[in-house]
Amino acid sequence: MTTHKSTLYIISLILSILLVSLIYLPTTQASTLSGDWENDLYFAPQASDLLDLFRSTLSVSYSSGGVSYSSESIFYKDEFYSQTLGAGLRLGIVDIDSTAYFDPTKKRLGYWLNEAGFTLAGARIDTTFLLEHTDNLDSYGAGLELGVSGNLSKGLSADFTSRFGMEESEAEQLGVVIGSGYTIVTSDGEYGPSQLQYVDSELQLTGMVFDCCSYDVTTKFSEEKGFEETEFEFNIGGENNPISFEVDLTFTTQTKSIEIDPSIDTTWGCFDVYADLTTSNLDDLLGNNSVTVSSLGGLQIEGFGISNVSLGHVTFSSLTALDGNLYRPIRTYDMDLRAGDYVIDPALLYRRLYKETDYDEIFSLEKKRDEFPLTLGVDFYFDMSGDQVTEDSIFDLALITGNGRYQLSDQFSLGAGVAVEPGALKRFRLSFGYSF
Repeated sequence: MTTHKSTLYIISLILSILLVSLIYLPTTQASTLSGDWENDLYFAPQASDLLDLFRSTLSVSYSSGGVSYSSESIFYKDEFYSQTLGAGLRLGIVDIDSTAYFDPTKKRLGYWLNEAGFTLAGARIDTTFLLEHTDNLDSYGAGLELGVSGNLSKGLSADFTSRFGMEESEAEQLGVVIGSGYTIVTSDGEYGPSQLQYVDSELQLTGMVFDCCSYDVTTKFSEEKGFEETEFEFNIGGENNPISFEVDLTFTTQTKSIEIDPSIDTTWGCFDVYADLTTSNLDDLLGNNSVTVSSLGGLQIEGFGISNVSLGHVTFSSLTALDGNLYRPIRTYDMDLRAGDYVIDPALLYRRLYKETDYDEIFSLEKKRDEFPLTLGVDFYFDMSGDQVTEDSIFDLALITGNGRYQLSDQFSLGAGVAVEPGALKRFRLSFGYSF
């Protein structure tokens, strides 16, 4: 009961601040209101539920008296998914931004993120305050981040950041899950949710130069370990050299380790060859720490592609994976994508942002809107490995998709998409958009 009262109090406080700002802030500047309402209905004729997905997104922006407000509401076919409110203004030299995210499915405030920053005497000072719900304690916790950055000399810059009561969340910052980008630190109950205890600090120097190369230095400290590590990052090669090495030299209190990531540039005009210098290590790294590999195994060609070649009034693109399948961004449909939206081998750090498809090659034809208010796209997907295609499929064709969007006026647009497998309609989409 206490949690619900606190949530209502916080929501009321936010709305009150926004209302007071609207009424009392000077209105010498003209007020503007704009927004977009996008609706997509995806149908799957072969499924038990014909309506596979309904997604509606309403985005509204309003500016008045030097204050900008924003709102984003997302709805799915059976739920009010999320609500985000934002406000930003500039007071003198200080930029202020505030974002509140609400989770309608759980009927509570998810987080309230407040950021302020200003530049003084060449130094940038930034402050971030977070109020976020913590599931493990079923209450709200607070976090604070303080940062100072600036240029020390030509090409050399420094950035010092300290965090209290919270730490960075990689998954949230990469967009894998919805969140503020931070996680409240409670240390399994050792700390309360709002003690703002010291968590960690990071000092980064970028643009440092030797005679032969430039490098970056990052030093990390934490409440748990004290001094954690100092890492030197630099590149060897590049520019006119097709082969380059990204080197990470790391020092801790007890150890020193080196990790080398070799790469090769194989891009020629509109034709791209995706290649990798391989080692016996899973991530194709060289090193003397947990990576105990000191020799290259060879050159691996992972695939190739063609980018935006003009064929009359249309453009042609393609992407082919020679080992494995293509990957597409998560929470997307093939019919809405072109060849340039797929990747062959996503980096390990970002792999959670992609989903593996059943196809290893795609040809795309696209007609963009010029004088005529119509955009069209057609894609042909192939499965050369033969895992997804039938014997009567010509050229290993596994899927054909197409989509289009017609701009009825400055405010209204209509769209449609379809995905057809050999002998069956897989999915189709209807869209409606309104701008104001």
